[in-house]
Amino acid sequence: MHHRLWLCFLWTCTVVNVLHAENNLADKVQQLTDWSSKNSLIRLNSERFKHFVRTPPKNYSMIIMLTALSPQRQCGVCKHAHDEFQVVAQSYRYSKAFSNKLFFAMVDFDEGAEVFQYLKLNSAPVFIHFPPKTKPKKGDQLDLNRRGFSAEHLTKWVQDRTEIRIEIYRPPDYSGILISGFALAMIAALLYLKRDSLTFLYNNLIWGVFVILAILTFVSGQMWNNIHGSTFANHDQKTGHTGVVCYFISGQTWNHINGPPFMNTRKDATEFFANDSQMQYVAETYVEYISRNSGHQYIMETYIVFLLYFGVSVGMILLNEAPKIQSKKGKRRSVMAFIGLIIVISLFSYILSVFRSKYHGYPYSFLLK
Repeated sequence: MHHRLWLCFLWTCTVVNVLHAENNLADKVQQLTDWSSKNSLIRLNSERFKHFVRTPPKNYSMIIMLTALSPQRQCGVCKHAHDEFQVVAQSYRYSKAFSNKLFFAMVDFDEGAEVFQYLKLNSAPVFIHFPPKTKPKKGDQLDLNRRGFSAEHLTKWVQDRTEIRIEIYRPPDYSGILISGFALAMIAALLYLKRDSLTFLYNNLIWGVFVILAILTFVSGQMWNNIHGSTFANHDQKTGHTGVVCYFISGQTWNHINGPPFMNTRKDATEFFANDSQMQYVAETYVEYISRNSGHQYIMETYIVFLLYFGVSVGMILLNEAPKIQSKKGKRRSVMAFIGLIIVISLFSYILSVFRSKYHGYPYSFLLK
């Protein structure tokens, strides 16, 4: 008799626990769904992260961006990464694939420092997929150096982890079209009123220079900067430099006292940044003008690329014009062609080197690695 009562008690407790777990799961899913309906990107703090991400029961996946958007954190990349992540979450929210099996969320460092400590993170942004039943594995953290964080790359990674395909939708910005149309109308009106003094428009040299500058402006990524609002250069919190070398803050005095090498050269790699907190290289004290991420660039990087392509164009012009020069001995033509060849070879080698530094795994190089 006691045995039956004990079994009945255990069965009752089991049923109660199951019902409680189901009710708890239903409440969590409903709460996340309500938040998603108001804002496609859910903001989580430490308590919400523990309740909705770490604590079972859970039958849904979560894609979480860990970031630091506060201006005091000086993370220029975080703002761009947040915008791209917002595009993905918004596209998913209004797509046919939307369901209560996947949610997009973010944790800001100022609102969830404990989350960063729990995940042992010391940098941002970081994108992690939290599966329904298990803990995140190696592939559940996005490799930003290899994939980048553009919306298109993020959706491909999400599909790899969740098998949910998301079509990216970017809302059109008509303000640029209106401004461009107004500017073209004003230029057309001005040209019509001043049509008697427009002989310079028939000058081939002026048009050639204009076309080259226009092409270089677009090739160098100036439009990308205007769209995404890039920072001028990388601000390194460890050395404190931004835009220019801050002599004392960047560690120049430490360099003079300790006499470190300019950089660490090994057989398999070259290091500009020391892995030891008590050590730094001379190259480490200078600002980073070229982003190592293929999905991001700095404004200064645009100017550098512009000048590189401009130099290559000048070199090609010298090579093209050298045979046309009238010279008895031909020395002037040879010097001009030689200078053009040196300019093209050296600058094109550096362009390939910059491209390899951003797109890891690119197999081709010329002179410079």
